[in-house]
Amino acid sequence: MKIFSNFDTNRKKEAIKELEEKYWKKNLLILNKSFLFLLVKVILPVIWGLLIYIGVILLFVYLFWWVENIWIYIVSWIWFVIYLIFIYPSLKYYIDYRMDFSIVTQDFLTRYNQTGFFKRDIKSSNVNNIKTITIDKNNILYNIFNNWDLIFMSEWGREKDWEIVLHYIKNPEKVRKDIVRIMKL
Repeated sequence: MKIFSNFDTNRKKEAIKELEEKYWKKNLLILNKSFLFLLVKVILPVIWGLLIYIGVILLFVYLFWWVENIWIYIVSWIWFVIYLIFIYPSLKYYIDYRMDFSIVTQDFLTRYNQTGFFKRDIKSSNVNNIKTITIDKNNILYNIFNNWDLIFMSEWGREKDWEIVLHYIKNPEKVRKDIVRIMKL
């Protein structure tokens, strides 16, 4: 579904198809955010927000049972709008989960980053310029779910593009080995 020129839900399929034709499927590595990202950034905040929303509504009805029903409906709708504002960042994270990905080929590391409905960022780095691949293990939750950050350091790029960080990568040691294998082709 293509809503705007920058918001195309089929972009991932198209990019993979293009690169499979050029490099073959076995020489491609597609990296996505793990389920932990969805759990921590989307599911849990929505559930917590919903529980708080229901709890406040029930508390209001319990404390103000004697008030006319119209006021309960008005307060419920106002509180619902506040709930939607509270969970709005989860929508952005859900878009990140569904639409952000990276593709490693023998020539390029390309990161596709959808940052809302109106902005998409595509960053490519030549694999010959990548000097180190670091696995950053900095979080106990990451360790429990075997999710870490992969950090690619490169040279000869633009000043701000020397470092590409991929967050919430499942089984990063295996992924790092696969990346090195592909880069050596």
